[in-house]
Amino acid sequence: MKIVGTGSSVPVKIMTNAEMSTIVDTSDEWIVSRTGIRTRHYAQDETVISLAGAAARRALEAASTAGIDRSDIALVICATLSAERRCPACACLLQRDLGLPENILAFDLNAACSGFIYALITAESLLRPGQHALVIGSETLTTLTDFTDRSSCVLFGDGAGAVVVTPSDEPFSWVTSVTGDDAPLAVEKYIKMDGNAVFQFAVPTLVRSIREVCAKAAIELDQVDLLICHQANERIIRSAAKRLGLPLERFFMNLANYGNTSAASIPLALDEAVRAGMLQKGSRVVLAGFGGGLTSGAICMEWQ
Repeated sequence: MKIVGTGSSVPVKIMTNAEMSTIVDTSDEWIVSRTGIRTRHYAQDETVISLAGAAARRALEAASTAGIDRSDIALVICATLSAERRCPACACLLQRDLGLPENILAFDLNAACSGFIYALITAESLLRPGQHALVIGSETLTTLTDFTDRSSCVLFGDGAGAVVVTPSDEPFSWVTSVTGDDAPLAVEKYIKMDGNAVFQFAVPTLVRSIREVCAKAAIELDQVDLLICHQANERIIRSAAKRLGLPLERFFMNLANYGNTSAASIPLALDEAVRAGMLQKGSRVVLAGFGGGLTSGAICMEWQ
């Protein structure tokens, strides 16, 4: 399986930490020191569907340089936990809005912040030779945010990322796990999170997933060129890098600009890394997610 096109989209509205301090009792110093976040994007006129559609169009445009047309898409998976409606699925609406073939599989997947990883693994399992898939992570988490909750409202932002994938002679190496817990992260009316419990879960889980997926791919950790992890908290990524004995420079981070965008964070970061020229043919990259469930998953691939 290989990725042949990437794209991303974020709302126009940017919310700074200074603006957050006018809504809730906080400060730029408090937020940056504890999370690494400086700004995030807030949907106003945008929706999960419109953000996903914009990201998907960019991914399809990029894939067209590899000779893949939207008429070649056989599968659409949208990873999200913040869809505006229960039914029809976002993926079905995207199939219509993007003018994709009608006789294709289209469905949503909710594994919270691990959703994009799960969607890629699912796509690899479903695709047949000669078929192509559109895999998207899109969120408007601000619609689920309690802006009176000082500890969590500063964390979340909105956005979308998308990729076009196609079978190849080199399958993904991947590992997933599901870990039950006493709901340190849940979504009822609003997102509720026990930050310390999530941190205690995320760091060792991220480290274990990265080690296991590299072992499955038969490569050493120091042979990985770039690691793109779920962008939840800078402290989590720094701690994971230290435990893995890897330089922080190997970990792509855009958390400061977008905050936690759940299922959108990995594909959004991947698109930025691609457009920045950080992945070349033959580059070894690891994608790793963790989130509500609690869920986790990782993929190792050689960039083609």
